[in-house]
Amino acid sequence: MKTTRSVSEAAINRMGMWKYALLLLMLLTLLLQAIPTFYGDVPALGVHAKRGDETSLSVVKNMLTDKGIPFREAMTEGEEVIVTFDDIDAQQSAKHVLNESLSNYADITIQYQSAAPAWFSTFGAEPVKLGLDLRGGVQLLLFVDLDAVYSKQADSMVNDLRRALREERIRGVTVRKMSSTELKVSGTANPAFWDHFLVSYSGQWETVHEGETFTIQLTEEELMLQAQSAMTQNISILRSRIGELGIVEASVVRQGRDYIRIELPGVHDPKQAKSVIGATASLAFYEATPAGANAIPDRNGALVRLSRQPVLSGDHIVDARASMDEMGLPQVDIRLDGNGGSQMMNFSRHHIGQAMATVYTEYKLSQNGELEPHDQVINVATIQSTLGNSFRITGLDNSAEAQELSLLLRSGALTAPIQIVEERAIGPTLGAQNIKAGFSALALGMIGMAVFMTLWYRRFGWVAIVGLCANLIMQVGLLVLLPGAVLTLPGIAGLVLTVGMAVDTNVLIFERIRDRLREGASLATFIDFGYRSAFVTIFDANITTLISALCLYGIGSGPLQGFATTLILGLITSMVCGIWGTRAIINPIWGRDNRRAVRI
Repeated sequence: MKTTRSVSEAAINRMGMWKYALLLLMLLTLLLQAIPTFYGDVPALGVHAKRGDETSLSVVKNMLTDKGIPFREAMTEGEEVIVTFDDIDAQQSAKHVLNESLSNYADITIQYQSAAPAWFSTFGAEPVKLGLDLRGGVQLLLFVDLDAVYSKQADSMVNDLRRALREERIRGVTVRKMSSTELKVSGTANPAFWDHFLVSYSGQWETVHEGETFTIQLTEEELMLQAQSAMTQNISILRSRIGELGIVEASVVRQGRDYIRIELPGVHDPKQAKSVIGATASLAFYEATPAGANAIPDRNGALVRLSRQPVLSGDHIVDARASMDEMGLPQVDIRLDGNGGSQMMNFSRHHIGQAMATVYTEYKLSQNGELEPHDQVINVATIQSTLGNSFRITGLDNSAEAQELSLLLRSGALTAPIQIVEERAIGPTLGAQNIKAGFSALALGMIGMAVFMTLWYRRFGWVAIVGLCANLIMQVGLLVLLPGAVLTLPGIAGLVLTVGMAVDTNVLIFERIRDRLREGASLATFIDFGYRSAFVTIFDANITTLISALCLYGIGSGPLQGFATTLILGLITSMVCGIWGTRAIINPIWGRDNRRAVRI
């Protein structure tokens, strides 16, 4: 009987070799990813030569040396020169010097390089990206005036309706704009006129009849579409403008219905950032002619000869949408306001068969730090017939090009006005203090739990601490691998919280084992019982918390998402390390211990 019991008790505390191999592989992989984070990173600048130009390593080093700016290391990675510095002040000074001399020939970007040994980069291991509260920088909250977008649609509708009434010689009908989304029409007209006129606006405008007076208003679907389009355009343009600052880790995200939050880590000149963000883009149509006085490059760099004066400015564009023609080929449908339609009609009537170019103007920083206009031809099309307030651009290569062109066309006129309503500047010193305070709290928490677990559970307590360290390593490693994840101060709070929750897992298991050992059973038997009986409780508790964390991530933004991210990852790793990880250690050491009434 004794021999049979020993065999069965030994069998229940065995794990397959594949489980050990899988745990070891996971731990080593995530450890490799996590180590550079503990080394940290250093400020750096990237100097990348523009097309046709060259910027050598020696030129960059000589410029910095001549100006007396200290740097740690300068190296070449591919076609880019990377220079690292000891502090952010040296980084900012070097950026200013290089901008003065090289801005016409190279793009200078703010970067952060890992301080870990270089061989880690061969495995793709980099430090976890730090959020604005840890890195320092500028945070801006922008209000997007969506009513201006709706109002422009309403103004265009009023002009179109009045022009149609004049063309049909219908009198006694009054059209008034009541709000940014609603028009009031009074008077009588032939019902056939209204049916013919409104059919082209089906899905965008709806009518509500009140006797001889009726209301025309934007549909809910159109309001949502216009809001989404305006926000998408604004975010796209803002990202492009921020790129001119040379910031590679900037965050531009929508917040709520009509706000955009911008985070610029590493930027410590809010005035420059605000000037670039507040700059306006413009659009215009020009006659393309070989005898044109202006030569403007297209997207491929080829010069296009244009007339001196534009045919029409982009301010008259009301809408531009990508679609397919009758042959299934991509096109862009453009709608102008009343004045723009008249100007386009007069021009196109006398220029059928000739080319017309669309020029996009964006404001960029010069080497002196001033905003200068940069023109680019984004499309050249042949006028096939007389154009009015609605026409289309064809001859596009694919639907992706049509989508891009429609976005650029809309961005010149439909981008909703923005207003900076909140500005926060976080110094790099404060970021360093946050990092130090956060990780000090994490270290103190782990030391306190290590002391408690060791005193209370003795040998098993050491196992819990090993599992706790593995849990932290795996959590940081997953944070590095997760695309787009950044570590924020609330994220560090999430790390501290999950460390405590990970200990709870082992406390439940060890207490179940301790309770049964008082009944006189063998240690091996109740190791298996403790893990099996506690699993359901641990699983239920983690799942309910995981659901709350997922809701917090989905609904929240910014700091809340940072906290939710580390909490979600911590719940996953605590299950793996607290249950399977600690048992992988306990099984081979105490899994065959048949002593009774022992203490743990």
